[in-house]
Amino acid sequence: MIKSTQEPPRKNLNRDDVGNQARCLLNQFIHDRMENEGFENPLQESNLIEPDTPTGPPMSQLEEIGRALRCIGDELDGDQRLQDLVSRIEPEDIPNTFLNVASAIVSVNLTWDIVVRFFYFAYKMAIKALDRIPLIRAIINLVINFIVDNLADWILSRGGWEAIVEYFGTPKRQAFGVLIAGVLISVGVYAWKSLGD
Repeated sequence: MIKSTQEPPRKNLNRDDVGNQARCLLNQFIHDRMENEGFENPLQESNLIEPDTPTGPPMSQLEEIGRALRCIGDELDGDQRLQDLVSRIEPEDIPNTFLNVASAIVSVNLTWDIVVRFFYFAYKMAIKALDRIPLIRAIINLVINFIVDNLADWILSRGGWEAIVEYFGTPKRQAFGVLIAGVLISVGVYAWKSLGD
């Protein structure tokens, strides 16, 4: 199959649409991860957003996108270095740590792997704040605002969130991308911790 070097169409989406779709995907990702990890009462997606929050245009491949996100999340669970770094973050440090990780993300060549790793990091921060729904909502809002301000144009240039399904169809690409994204987030967390000590 010959791949086009041309950019995929933008499907008439704008940055806010990408952000609203990201909110839906992130909320689903957090809920699914909690279920997979055996939480007795996983947060319901409706608890993660304020009433009347827009969800964006529907995505034709929502289930497939969710499956791709879950698959990468499962692989990230095995990254012991990332798990060790995340375990050292206290809930009150989450906003500063998040901003440091976000800065590391925009300083590199962006890939879908890094975007998914960003979702995973947000999930790990959310479960550290399970008893603080307002903090979880704040984490989600930080992620969405960051996506709209820094990643939406990149996501649009690839054809929107649906492009993630095609990208993660290649296992070799998946493994390499997860490795690179893990290094970037680890560096961001380590740098923040080093500055704080």
